[in-house]
Amino acid sequence: MRCKLFFALIGLLLMALPVQSQDKAYVQKVVKKLAAPGMHGRGYVKNGDARAANFLAKEMKKAGLHFFGEDYFQPYHFSVNSFPGKMEFSVDGNKLKAGSDFVVHPGTKTTHQSFELVWLPDTITQLNSVYQLIDTTALEGKMLVVPEGLKTAYRHGIPGVPALMQTVEKAMWWHVSGSEKPDNKLMLKVKKSSLAAHAKSCEITVEAHFIEKHTTNNVIGFVPGSAVPDSFFVFVAHYDHLGKMGKNTTYPGASDNASGTATVLDLARYYSANPEKAYYSMVFILVSGEEAGLKGSYYFAENPLFLLENIRFVINFDMVGTGSEGLSVVNGKMFPELSEILISINNENQYFGDVRLGGESCNSDHCPFYKQGVPAFFLFTRGSENREYHTLTDTYEKLPFTKYESLFSTITDFVEASESAIFNR
Repeated sequence: MRCKLFFALIGLLLMALPVQSQDKAYVQKVVKKLAAPGMHGRGYVKNGDARAANFLAKEMKKAGLHFFGEDYFQPYHFSVNSFPGKMEFSVDGNKLKAGSDFVVHPGTKTTHQSFELVWLPDTITQLNSVYQLIDTTALEGKMLVVPEGLKTAYRHGIPGVPALMQTVEKAMWWHVSGSEKPDNKLMLKVKKSSLAAHAKSCEITVEAHFIEKHTTNNVIGFVPGSAVPDSFFVFVAHYDHLGKMGKNTTYPGASDNASGTATVLDLARYYSANPEKAYYSMVFILVSGEEAGLKGSYYFAENPLFLLENIRFVINFDMVGTGSEGLSVVNGKMFPELSEILISINNENQYFGDVRLGGESCNSDHCPFYKQGVPAFFLFTRGSENREYHTLTDTYEKLPFTKYESLFSTITDFVEASESAIFNR
């Protein structure tokens, strides 16, 4: 009898323990895995994004999430240019390092060429000035060197200029949006300190591979709602990153956006372990293709697995590994009632030193939902402890998760406090 009473008391004590909260160690483990060399930057070389998707689906299964359809995957495809092979660039015979000294435009085709360099003055900031100084019809076999002040040169090119190099002062960053339609223009961005003043010539070798239909997956799971299961509260993050720019150059993408991906998985584990806190069905969507142009989130918004009109709210996480300077809420000004709840929670608990509300912006994966009329926030943290963005040094070791506990508590408090406000809106 005493034995039975003892175990009954133990059971009551366990029931009285606090529910599982944030798991920072788990989040760090996920980020380390996603940013590891074996994921190949979660891009389009060596099945990087597919490797990540398989890992994330396994994590959702471990968490006990339900899925829509047959599994956690929502397949789709898009066209993209990739760089699986050689990526070499030298100036006056001096080899520069891909990713740290130079990057190529994502629409670059396979090429092997040498050029004479033609320099424009550092004072140039307007496109019209280029045509006043240079005869663009006489640039065959030449590469035009333009200063950083000519803002759109590398991104969009200069009409009539077949090859250009834009010099920049600060750390090198890359992007892959704009890779859907490779063309014959050659555009590079080069760190100015890597160049001798008025160097005379350069040589470049690029091995590119254009993929007409790159097959990829959104990874989606959910916890059924305890009160209103046919309405949905959605958490979103993109798990893809830039991948590889040549066989020896990999972008790890720890902050952007292994951090947001891991946060969504941690929230998934929390609501799966505490289903009574899931007033609505809690949906966890990890999308691919964000870096190529919000491909995954647009695909889901246009091919939803449940009615978009039944989504009560969307929260998108992108680059949430800092926080010493505060939390930013894109679209915050568009939903003042819900923003007020967020601000009140922070004022009461002092989770962040500053919560900054922004206007609407189509700069991350909340946008396709918002365009369809679904209320949505995009959250990111701010802090000087990590400012890596699209760089080779966006590594696991540099991501401190300064305010992760605060972020997690802010979100779970917000979900609980906003249920009636969302339901009655």
